[in-house]
Amino acid sequence: MIGWNEEIKKELGYCGKNVFIGHNTIFTNPSKVFLSDNVRIDPFCLITTALEVDNYVQICSHAVLGGGSQQKIKLGKWAFIGYGSKIFCASEDYSGEFGAVNEFWGSSKIFRGDIIFEDYSGIASDVILLPNITLPIGCTIGACSFIHSNKKLKEWSIYLGNPLKFHKKRNKKNIIKLSNDKNFLKEK
Repeated sequence: MIGWNEEIKKELGYCGKNVFIGHNTIFTNPSKVFLSDNVRIDPFCLITTALEVDNYVQICSHAVLGGGSQQKIKLGKWAFIGYGSKIFCASEDYSGEFGAVNEFWGSSKIFRGDIIFEDYSGIASDVILLPNITLPIGCTIGACSFIHSNKKLKEWSIYLGNPLKFHKKRNKKNIIKLSNDKNFLKEK
């Protein structure tokens, strides 16, 4: 890796301390990106939405956070996005009932909505999220899962698959304990 991109920080809406942004990460609307302290965005990410990130968050390489500047993705403290995951705050109707398949070439029906990760929530690698999803506190989604609705999601639970199914509960007590343990934290 070449190193961390310090120049892009000047273009962000806000950038806290101890923030690492990898080279080859693209922000199409950097003034709508607000990063708190202790945030890491790995190389080769694409971020086209407004983004608000709390403390101790990691967005792994090759993640796509898309959907345009009208919508927002909000990541609570200790949230994470795994390698290659795709989060879409906008999705087009491809049925042909509403026009072209792509807004760029014409007029189509678009579903839009914010996506919120509450504290301690996250998604593993290669997960796809569609608009209007909220991951409740402590909720995580396993690798290669697909989420188009949040009606089943419960706090401190792990879900897997497509269709999405409950897997098991998370260890809330230990997660919170470690997040507050100064010996556990590796501040750079």
